[in-house]
Amino acid sequence: MFFRSLLLFFLILNSSVFGQYAVKDIPKNLKNGVSAVVRNQESIITLDAYNSMTYQYKKAVTVFNRNGDNVANTSVRYDNERSFKILEVKVFDGNGEEIKKFKKRDFIDVSASGNNLYTDDRVLYVEYTPRSYPYTLEFVFEYKTSSTAFMPAWNPVQNYEVATQKSSYTLHNPHQVPLAVKKYNFENFNISVTETPLMYQYKIKNLKPFKQEVFSPYYTEFVPRVKIALQKFQLVNQSANVKNWEEFGRWQRDKLLKGRGKLSEATKARISKVVVGVEDPKEKARLIYEYMQSKTRYISIQAGIGGWQPTPAAEVDELSYGDCKGLTNYTMALLESQGIESYYTLIYAGPENAPVDKDFVASQFNHAILTVPFEDETVFLECTSQEKPFGYMGSFTDNRNVLMVTPSGGVLTKTTSYKTEDNIRELKANVVIDADFNISGALSQVSKGVPYEEKFKLNQIKNDDLELYYKQLWGHLANLSTSNRNFDNNKRSVAFTEILNFETTNYASTAGDRILVNPNIFNRYNEVFQIEKDRTLPLVLQRGVTYKDQIEILLPEGYTVEAVFEPIEIKSKFGSYKASVQDKNLSSIIYKRELILNSGTFPKEEFNKYVKFIQLLVKKDKSKIVLSKK
Repeated sequence: MFFRSLLLFFLILNSSVFGQYAVKDIPKNLKNGVSAVVRNQESIITLDAYNSMTYQYKKAVTVFNRNGDNVANTSVRYDNERSFKILEVKVFDGNGEEIKKFKKRDFIDVSASGNNLYTDDRVLYVEYTPRSYPYTLEFVFEYKTSSTAFMPAWNPVQNYEVATQKSSYTLHNPHQVPLAVKKYNFENFNISVTETPLMYQYKIKNLKPFKQEVFSPYYTEFVPRVKIALQKFQLVNQSANVKNWEEFGRWQRDKLLKGRGKLSEATKARISKVVVGVEDPKEKARLIYEYMQSKTRYISIQAGIGGWQPTPAAEVDELSYGDCKGLTNYTMALLESQGIESYYTLIYAGPENAPVDKDFVASQFNHAILTVPFEDETVFLECTSQEKPFGYMGSFTDNRNVLMVTPSGGVLTKTTSYKTEDNIRELKANVVIDADFNISGALSQVSKGVPYEEKFKLNQIKNDDLELYYKQLWGHLANLSTSNRNFDNNKRSVAFTEILNFETTNYASTAGDRILVNPNIFNRYNEVFQIEKDRTLPLVLQRGVTYKDQIEILLPEGYTVEAVFEPIEIKSKFGSYKASVQDKNLSSIIYKRELILNSGTFPKEEFNKYVKFIQLLVKKDKSKIVLSKK
């Protein structure tokens, strides 16, 4: 079977001369309305031993527009352990005729560094700019490696709006190397499965594209895929044998972290001065973290075992820079010098919050942070940021499973979760409406939780850009100008406050001799969604948030309030809304608004109810009061 697969691979490799990539040969139900179609994707992995693997890969993608260009990806990571036998790209026109060919020498070689764990890797890729659409790009490579820590996975679905004509994955295991196989979401798909002690094979054909819908889940949550992990594997020259997370963490500790936390006596003495007179361990940790932030900067380091091993703490201390691994290890060493225990922690970082599968023991991580346990709480530290407050995670690393490397081995835990009541944006304003119905005034707005992340860098923006920012933020205000802008970034309470003065013109509208004024001057909900008759995916509301507004409005001289709307109160599983107007006296009013949007996952049938809830919010945010002359 192995030799048959090998022969098939080379036959496929050379078969493109027969024009099998003509666009006309794609079934209509696969190419209608898509940006790309995966014509053929084939992975063949051969395990000769726990430390010897050959990987043969081919992917041909027909691209119909620029949105599909990224599906025709031509990049492959490599390190010193990978030797390429084949590496080439061919490009075909809409008729399946070859128009361009790239050999190994044509590939561009760059560092794969970034804010992640694996910074030893480099990337080879081809830079191709299409002259017209459609085109088909075929990418083929074969390499052999002794590093088996990362086994190639099967991902037959590339993205939303992308169809797959054919995809297969074959793993040959002639020596029955112990491994784990995890299949996801097979039940709703017609997949050919062959599993024997010597071979694992998965095939799928004519997979229609998935339409990306508003607030849909990340596509990997419902499409078929396969992960493979070896129980015993090798990373460069370090072997590991792990059956559970405890052993995985122990391997990290003993092989990658051990001996890398040493600091000079001079550095220890310097840190002792930083915390002199402070007794509270958490306050000590805060001061040490802020010291680390002020002393170091993030930079990618291409060193260590397979990019996993952190730079020694003493070296980071001397150079004043490091990557996520080095800075995390360095901060851990600084804390240890003052008797504060902390744990090097592996995490999958990113806004999509891809879940770590607790039941599949393998490296599912791309970043390192630090966990510091205290009596009353556990604090997580992002050590690559020079600006984030002590213990603040933000949307990049919050609410997800992580692996702490403790003295006893790996322990799974979960990072801080920012709930609806934690994510707050609260605005207070005093506003004056003049005789020409222009408005001016002063406001303060406080952001906490995830909204803090969206605001705390405002004090680094130039004045002209800030003016543009507020014009875009409150685009419904005509001729808006702001002045006397002040920002308070309170890292202790993790709250960012904006204080500013503003002016805008022609705010009110007229109805005969009456004046109509919307008291909700600033934070109007203006996202509009459409009813979907054929919704196919669940509704996923990833973040809950609370908005509070209180605006005191001084009416124009000679006018009084003739009518206000009744207090509004809306309750739903998706959130709640309250709005009211209070007559403070004959010349002013107070407008209050509270909008709470919940997070959660709801059945697809609930989507249109959510749309109606939002449409009602938009309508109520336009409610007006009536002014008339005294």
